[in-house]
Amino acid sequence: MVIAEMGTGGAEAIAEALVRRLTADGDQVAVASAGGRRLDDLAGIGVRTLEVPMRSRTTAKTVLAARGLLPARRSAPDVVHAHNVRASVAAHLGVRWPRHTPPLLTTVHGLLEKDYRTAARLLNRTSDMVVAVSDAVAQQLRDGGYEGPVEVVENAAHAVVPGDRAEVRRELGIDDSARVVLCAARLAPPKRLDLLIEALPSLPPDTVLVVAGDGPLLEPLRARVAALGLGDRVRLLGERTDVGRLLGGADVFCLPSDSEGMPVAVLEAMVAGVPVVASAVGGIETGTDGAARLVLPGSAGALAGELASLLGDAVARADLAARGRAVVAARYSPDAMYSRYRALYAFLARR
Repeated sequence: MVIAEMGTGGAEAIAEALVRRLTADGDQVAVASAGGRRLDDLAGIGVRTLEVPMRSRTTAKTVLAARGLLPARRSAPDVVHAHNVRASVAAHLGVRWPRHTPPLLTTVHGLLEKDYRTAARLLNRTSDMVVAVSDAVAQQLRDGGYEGPVEVVENAAHAVVPGDRAEVRRELGIDDSARVVLCAARLAPPKRLDLLIEALPSLPPDTVLVVAGDGPLLEPLRARVAALGLGDRVRLLGERTDVGRLLGGADVFCLPSDSEGMPVAVLEAMVAGVPVVASAVGGIETGTDGAARLVLPGSAGALAGELASLLGDAVARADLAARGRAVVAARYSPDAMYSRYRALYAFLARR
């Protein structure tokens, strides 16, 4: 398993879940990554780990990562599974070059719109099989010029244990009667947390925005909050490992993005019974089956209108929460996702 890093993101959650299931089934799995708390957790249960420099997007760092993967080449794996394109290029160069063995499967979790053409070109040269996490991602890869077949394996929604509402709010300094909007995301494109900040003044004055996540946009967002005088209504928590618990204190989960694959954060909110407001993009648009309120991407006004409507209607929130749980139970089973990947591994290993 090769992935840029093993922090708190959705791709990392899927990779960790696969590694744990494979290990429990008796397979020998090694994980190559730049590190992160999930990598430490896997090492703690005996999974072999290999730290390689893959956080940077530069060509030089990708070459260094490929060199760091040479020990994986010597271990002669049956299958290599890379998550996203940079990891795929590093895995191809470090483990497979020049004979193109062992087989390489790449999962594309979602990219910026402008990156699909480059991604398609690189995947045509590196991967034996490509998996997309939604029909929308698969179509964008084809439109970008990817020439091979694309398998669609939707992400799974794993169990979430929400925290006690009053306890979570007390720890965050939020009154129990306040309306709380939670967003959990890496603070970088294509996430548009700036839209949430701009929408907040149009929401009821007792609305508090809680943001769990870190990234290059944290300081600009902090500055914008201060400029709008919203310091008492925004909690920028930085990176958190307890988003499931934080969901217990939220009235609505919101993810405004310019593009998406199938975000695990949205699925986790649905599992926890928290109604979702999100941009109508990618797998969110095609995969929530009416169990989320969808808004025009890039519009703070549309976001504010949908949030205000939902925050002011307890019956609508309860209905949306129930529909979210039903959709997850019917469509996003961890067993189904694991079975699909395991079948693909077996197919590639036989071939």
